[in-house]
Amino acid sequence: MNPPHMGLPLQLAITVFFWLIAQAWTLFVFWAEGCATRPAASGTGLIDKEKTP
Repeated sequence: MNPPHMGLPLQLAITVFFWLIAQAWTLFVFWAEGCATRPAASGTGLIDKEKTP
């Protein structure tokens, strides 16, 4: 049983709020994964530094 002050507008607002949080989290995860898997620029890796005398 819902209290009289808990109606559809409040439930809809909570749903929209959590939906926006989920969208922001998804974008953040895609951005972080893209940064983590981006290939390094040439000359910045440890192997390249070891090759130079």
